[in-house]
Amino acid sequence: MIRRVWPLAALLAVAACSGAAIVTPKDDDGDGGGGGETTAIPAALSNNLKAVRYDGTTMKVTIDLLDSTPAEVTYDRDARLDVPGYTAYRMQEDSLDRLFVALGAISDDGSVQAVTVGDGGQFNRYFAGGSYDRAGGFDRPEIGTGPGRGQVSYAGSYAAVTNVDAPRDGGPDDVALPISGTVDPINVPAQPGRITGDIFLNANFNDNTVNGAISNRVLVDTNYALADVILVPGTIAEDGTFTGSAEYSDLTTIGSYGGIFGGTDANSVAGLVHLTEFERNWTGEQEHGVFVLTQCGPNNTLPICDNVAP
Repeated sequence: MIRRVWPLAALLAVAACSGAAIVTPKDDDGDGGGGGETTAIPAALSNNLKAVRYDGTTMKVTIDLLDSTPAEVTYDRDARLDVPGYTAYRMQEDSLDRLFVALGAISDDGSVQAVTVGDGGQFNRYFAGGSYDRAGGFDRPEIGTGPGRGQVSYAGSYAAVTNVDAPRDGGPDDVALPISGTVDPINVPAQPGRITGDIFLNANFNDNTVNGAISNRVLVDTNYALADVILVPGTIAEDGTFTGSAEYSDLTTIGSYGGIFGGTDANSVAGLVHLTEFERNWTGEQEHGVFVLTQCGPNNTLPICDNVAP
């Protein structure tokens, strides 16, 4: 497998500490806005993404830097890059400009959403990050005794963009603008590889802890299988946000995750995963993942949910 990875722009990751990544939740009442909260995303997850406005149809992104002008750019919808559960958008001004891909989703109840975006790398650097947000406040589930009374589960699909090149082979997933004439490869931008998988979370709203795993992970563009990722126990804050660390099954820390619960009785959850390693035999690879999930129960009857308390 031929691959190339690009270092993340470290100085811009530091700059992300001072700003909040903002998402506009779905406009259910037609008034032009989602009425959501502005959520500060941990710098390890937001990285270069400053803001995104996404309503399920239009994706407007502010990222540092080099995607286009002005600062907020409307990305083009591109169904060729869709992955299960997530809608794809792209931005590339011309054949020798960076190619950015964004993947986003809104929960079925419209309460939470999340977006991840990144370019494929050019001139020794790549830029990437993500955002999540909620419409309305945090509605903690009723706490009681016995199964399903404060400890609940979430399941669904996972998606990510990476700094591993997708093949520029003219296939259906090759969306880079064509290059004419003879151009030195050092000037050619890469297309970010995409990852899909399944994600399962358990949350306990009595002791304010969440954990889970991402399984069946595949680098889509080359059909390359990847190791499972463990989301070790993290803390749920009073506002329904949470953070934690990501590990291999052998306890090696490889990144972090975070997100936000939303909807009635925390029906939905959205979040991000940033892995600074995801393949043991490689060096320098990074992954920026996204998840938007529904609580197991009447609104989520995936087979894995048959094994949890209602």
